[in-house]
Amino acid sequence: MTKISISIPASAKTSGKANFVMLGTGFDEIEALAPIDVMRRAGMEVLTVSMTESRLVRGATGNYVVADMCISDLNPAHIDWLIFPGADRTEEAVNLSEGLQNIVKEHWNKGGNIAAICAAPALVLGPVGIINGTEATGYPFLKEDLKKAGGIYSEESVVVGEHLITSKGPGTTLEFALAIVRKAKGIETEKALREGMVIS
Repeated sequence: MTKISISIPASAKTSGKANFVMLGTGFDEIEALAPIDVMRRAGMEVLTVSMTESRLVRGATGNYVVADMCISDLNPAHIDWLIFPGADRTEEAVNLSEGLQNIVKEHWNKGGNIAAICAAPALVLGPVGIINGTEATGYPFLKEDLKKAGGIYSEESVVVGEHLITSKGPGTTLEFALAIVRKAKGIETEKALREGMVIS
């Protein structure tokens, strides 16, 4: 049997503002990795953050990702966009620790940008009060959860607010990612990406 050795790079560091995709156990791989790809194509600095102290994170369908950093490496002062993929409601990816909830609330209260897709609008943002009184969308089966958190549920695939972007699920991921790019880099960058990626 052949042994395979993988060299894991050192934990990433940032010196200024960057965009962070949060990865907890059970995260939806499409909803996490596709936006990372699209945002990097747009020239955005994107880093993945394990929601634990292990950088190796298991996705919903069993794929493992080595995150760029652990949660203890995340400096809240460096966050531009905080991005949450969805997960099954039983998974750690949508059941935030108190410490991470505090980071999310502090970022939001300072006027920071947040994007969440699928289960994350209802299960991540709902408990910390971010969608209360706000139009948002998310996974249709969690519509009532979103409403219970005070959200105004929209049937749109992607809902874009001043500092909040929400989206329905795996099938709307590219539009979700492009909405983040449009907010961060402008419509011309979005148009160029659509043309280059053959997205109508």
